[in-house]
Amino acid sequence: MRGGLTTLILLCTAYAWGADFEAPSEVSNEFHFVVLGDSQFHDPPKFNRVIDQARRLRPAFVIQVGDMIQGYNDDLTAVKQQWQRFARQVAPLAPVRYIPVPGNHDVNNARRKVDPELEALYEALWGPLYFSFVYKNAHLIGLNSDSAEGVNQITGTQLAWLEETLATSQSQHRFIFMHRPPNLTKHAERLHKVFRDYDVSHVFYGHHHHYHYYERDGIAHIMTNAAANSVHTNESIGGFHQLLQVSVRGEEVAVAAIKADAIKPMDAVHPQDNYDFYELTRGFAPAHTDMKSTGNHQHAWVIPLRNPSRRDIQVLVSCSSADQRWNITPMVIPPLQIKSGAQHDLTLSVSHAEHREPESEPVCDFRVPFQTMHGEWIEFEHTVVGKH
Repeated sequence: MRGGLTTLILLCTAYAWGADFEAPSEVSNEFHFVVLGDSQFHDPPKFNRVIDQARRLRPAFVIQVGDMIQGYNDDLTAVKQQWQRFARQVAPLAPVRYIPVPGNHDVNNARRKVDPELEALYEALWGPLYFSFVYKNAHLIGLNSDSAEGVNQITGTQLAWLEETLATSQSQHRFIFMHRPPNLTKHAERLHKVFRDYDVSHVFYGHHHHYHYYERDGIAHIMTNAAANSVHTNESIGGFHQLLQVSVRGEEVAVAAIKADAIKPMDAVHPQDNYDFYELTRGFAPAHTDMKSTGNHQHAWVIPLRNPSRRDIQVLVSCSSADQRWNITPMVIPPLQIKSGAQHDLTLSVSHAEHREPESEPVCDFRVPFQTMHGEWIEFEHTVVGKH
């Protein structure tokens, strides 16, 4: 016993502050940011929700790794309109800074070719096609994986710029953001060598509309998809929409893949909904009730129903038995109206034929349509089993 107590004290010492309160220690380089994947107007309502959810996290900034619009269009006016629409989608992030990285849909024309006019439009709206900046102890580098210098590759002037930028970096962490998966780009091994030689720790990208993570030579590779169509919806193999929260705490970096719609506003649940549903769960009806024999294989079954909530409820009832040998009367039960705080005894007649002895119990399923204070309809469900 003494050894167990010693262990407990050691654990408490490690994770708490003991008798004298001590504030948590501060970390000078502590921040978090959000990474988003493709959107392309595939599911604008979902992307809008993801934007709102990202803002609720209050990140230092948000980076999106390309394919923001549908693009693939020769009509410059039409592409401008797409960008205007997209700008309205991300505007609610303010005052959180939004930083995009170009994808193939953003700079390619209808012939799937990089178009100088579309590149110029992108630069006029969002800034350089590739860039870097330092934030606290991290160096963040955005690359253009579909440039006039080379499609699906980092080459030429951009590659030289990347090497020089990394070579002169003094930051503790080095993060890369690009649209296409780096391992599938042309000259992928050359690019990987640059990442490895200059101590890149994380590479974030999109393009294939699913989520995955792997590590190579100590470099974390993470694909993300904000709201673009996926070839499947199996979550176990990446077929879900998400946002990434990247948390930096000194020398540590943690990445969390947060499923879309998992981040709720603070007022998502009204307390009255919470307590009303809780009270129904606790006190609506028992799980089992006895049936009283009235002779000749007949029983009277009385089920006490109570409405402990602060709202009037309507109760929908359906009764049956697994082997269908119980006859339950009445067969059709009209909806029951039970006022707040009231009780209603549901009385049923239950019987079976002389030579049809049941091997099951009669059950009644109750459903209570329940509208939340936010207008959403849900259902409270409860089952009562008759015992004889």
